[in-house]
Amino acid sequence: MTSTNGIRVGSLDIPIHNNNRSFTPAQNGNAGKIQIVLILGSNRKTNTIIDSLRPAGVDIHQAVARHSHKTSESGVRVHKTEFNFSDESLSDLFSTVRTDLVISTIAGGQFETQQCIIDNAIRASIPRFMPAEFGHDSMNPKIQYRLPHHRERARVLEYLHDQASQDRISYLALATGTTLDQDLHSGRLGFDMQWQSATLQGPGDEIFAASSTQWLGRVVLAAIRLWDEVQNQYLYVSGLTTSPNEVLDALERETGEIWEAGRGEVGECVCEGEKRIASGFPDAGMFLLERSILYDPDLGAVDAFVKKDAKGQLGLKPELLEGIVKRALHQHGHHGKRGCGCD
Repeated sequence: MTSTNGIRVGSLDIPIHNNNRSFTPAQNGNAGKIQIVLILGSNRKTNTIIDSLRPAGVDIHQAVARHSHKTSESGVRVHKTEFNFSDESLSDLFSTVRTDLVISTIAGGQFETQQCIIDNAIRASIPRFMPAEFGHDSMNPKIQYRLPHHRERARVLEYLHDQASQDRISYLALATGTTLDQDLHSGRLGFDMQWQSATLQGPGDEIFAASSTQWLGRVVLAAIRLWDEVQNQYLYVSGLTTSPNEVLDALERETGEIWEAGRGEVGECVCEGEKRIASGFPDAGMFLLERSILYDPDLGAVDAFVKKDAKGQLGLKPELLEGIVKRALHQHGHHGKRGCGCD
């Protein structure tokens, strides 16, 4: 349920994009420039965040699993940890890295894990935290019902809201929509890059929020620079809004070929996803349920991205669909080839 100040989760109103601060800034060193950032995880999200922060002169630290082969490089200091998210391992990590901001890119749908990270950050007097959002609107109850891990993400936001209201820590959560270039590459959206075909779960004019992989890094950098102005909010900052038909048209223009397009029903997609989960294939089932979010207008998944678009507040211009499609095609054609670096 939407309130005048934000979105209600449980008994709390989570502030959403507006031009006024939602809370008094935390008193534990929150004011001032963010110079040291600790990123939890090693994945595409961390890579694009690092790529954006490194040229900005931010002192970047990255926590990875003990068994990871990743090593420190120019501008990034790597810390290997057990990553069992115990109080001991997190306390050791946070005492080693005296950071201004922790960015979590892992286990976003696991409330207990995120709560443990937040609690240990507070005990270590870390003033800022960015939760593992970077996707669909976790504040949407219908999305929470279809994708239960978003219900857990909403619980994390509720917990952060409570801690921020007590001046224990400040936070900023970023919803960026689906990652379009990755979805095209993986087939999650229903497009087959190899055979130049598509299976659309509806008429194809359903609008959804999307971003490129690189967009995430730009959004995080903009948020860091404007933290005091935007803290303690849930911001909707997708790179663009588009539709499956628009994506199909862009693919055809870029390839110079007519793609074969089949049509299905979003209800069939949901039923098949639930059936696969019930049959013991959770990954395959969630793949289809994630796809259904983009095709189901009854969910209102894009509404907040349109009505509460925060790109202007962060000083960002929209992305162009053609650029994302072109990069996705390039990634597909060069996947696994040495020397390209597009992955």
